[in-house]
Amino acid sequence: MVQTLTVSGTTNYTIGANPKAIAPNLSITDPNNGNLNGASVIITSNFNPSEDRLAIAGQTGTSGTIENLNWNYNTTTGVLSFTGTATNDVYQNVLRQVTYNNSNNTPLAAARGIQFALGTNLANPENNHFYEFVPAQGISWGDAQQQAATRNYFGLQGYLTTITSGAEQNFIQGKVQGNGWLGGSDATTEGDWRWLTGPEAGTAFWSGNATGSAANNQYNNWLSTEPNNLNNQENYVHVIANPNLGQDAQGKWNDLANVVEPGDFVPQGYLVEYGGLQGDPTLQITGNVTVTLNATLNAANNASKFDFTGDGRPDILWRNYSTDETAVWQMNGTTFQQSILLPPTQDTRWEIENQGDFTGDGKAEILWRNYSTAETAIWQLNGTSLQQSTLLTAVPDTAWRIEGVSDFTGDGNADILWRNNRTGENGIWEMNGTTLQQSTLLTPIEDTAWQIKGVADFTGDGKDELLWRNNRTGENAIWLLNGTTLQESISLTPLAVDTGWDIAGEADFTGDGNVDIVWRNNRTGENAVWQMNGTTFQQSISLTPVPDTGWQIKGLGDFTDDGKVDILWRNGSGNGTDDTAIWRLNGTNLEESILLPKTGSTAWEVNFPSSFAVAA
Repeated sequence: MVQTLTVSGTTNYTIGANPKAIAPNLSITDPNNGNLNGASVIITSNFNPSEDRLAIAGQTGTSGTIENLNWNYNTTTGVLSFTGTATNDVYQNVLRQVTYNNSNNTPLAAARGIQFALGTNLANPENNHFYEFVPAQGISWGDAQQQAATRNYFGLQGYLTTITSGAEQNFIQGKVQGNGWLGGSDATTEGDWRWLTGPEAGTAFWSGNATGSAANNQYNNWLSTEPNNLNNQENYVHVIANPNLGQDAQGKWNDLANVVEPGDFVPQGYLVEYGGLQGDPTLQITGNVTVTLNATLNAANNASKFDFTGDGRPDILWRNYSTDETAVWQMNGTTFQQSILLPPTQDTRWEIENQGDFTGDGKAEILWRNYSTAETAIWQLNGTSLQQSTLLTAVPDTAWRIEGVSDFTGDGNADILWRNNRTGENGIWEMNGTTLQQSTLLTPIEDTAWQIKGVADFTGDGKDELLWRNNRTGENAIWLLNGTTLQESISLTPLAVDTGWDIAGEADFTGDGNVDIVWRNNRTGENAVWQMNGTTFQQSISLTPVPDTGWQIKGLGDFTDDGKVDILWRNGSGNGTDDTAIWRLNGTNLEESILLPKTGSTAWEVNFPSSFAVAA
């Protein structure tokens, strides 16, 4: 028994975002605990060589090393290859770190098919056969046939390649490449071209010379002047991959003699195919993932807002208001990697208000507010290193509180949403990077029991709306904005009269493309999702209850990289347990609760976005 590869699903890549890990949950199992000597990752569908890129998380360029393995990405073929002998665990860890990104801000929108395969040969997703080009300059067809038949791949028998469809031809031409022999011949009867190798052995595919025709509608790809049986010696099929013969000839078939004199047509080797022969074992050494390309999310929902370390995975930001410590937990999915301390602020009264990409560099910045001194600042980071701290315009009235970050004006810059909890005024700071351009007042709500609970795109128009809750009356509402102008205030029904219930976040839990609302009852420990259709309430779906009300929902994100929302929990402040956990959800069903390490002090508080869009 050989290795078993398990990988599938869909990964959502946001255009303009950092490289995204494609298959962080990939697994390799082997009861024999053997080694591997190679692997490949291939863009199999909708590949665009000018913009699609595969690489390794945290590395740049098209080649490098990871865990003593060499990797190389061929930008022409879309093939990422790994070479070197290592254990299954090493290859599993390395393949989990393969990333996709796109260099075009307006790329081909079609989803990319990505195939993972164990071993050094390339797998064709159409027929699950494997292919390799074996270099052997000037080898005869007869020797190539014999040598191909002696080759073995994970127990599969080798044979000279037979090409029976346009898809197979395109795969070989685009991925394998090589000027070499195929398994066809008319040596027995001139003009009766048949496959002599593989499962198709004996199958006729062409009758006649260059003016002949396909036999039984079989596939062929002859060059326009071939086959021509030059000097009455050319009885074997050869595929052209010599650039000296011109672009139009690439991948075309030609008939050649068993032994070819040196020149442009001399074989550089032969193409071997594995799969489909009687007695071959059943293997599971390939798997496919779909990468969808989503339109760029606005500043509030940009994926960069979760990822500080640049590995394409959400990280967790912490603040200890007693010790003036700030830290980033680097995460690998739901696994804690390391805690990275940021510089102190020198004043424990500074509070983290939000995260966002204010500078447009694809990296998260931290928005701070000091409610004692009335100062506001942005920390511009390079990963987890502080590059610059920029003080913003002072807001002397400390009743003004920051309630959210989004590109309200549609100019590509993150703006800042404010509410005055004493006067009921609301406003938006229109920003240009870290510079205040204009402060615009919104319609006031003098009843300060109304609180802004979220900023999310409920209507699907690419613009964020404001979600409100009145914790005294149980009323809820959504404000539709056009830039900084209130278009309409929509009351939500039913009322959540029990004010033990509070809104904990907004995301598409049900996978229907609509933003839903997650609730927690801080009195009973119940949890629920309001499934929404735009701004219309559809139904309330109960989540698993958490009776210990010391647990609070602190954020929503896709930690597991499966395109589904996960919930970040913390049992901290006061008499808390110093526990932190991630709920891995499948829609609204709890699949797994993963406990993270303790911080050592309940004074540590999580800052993580509560509004999260899986897709634009």
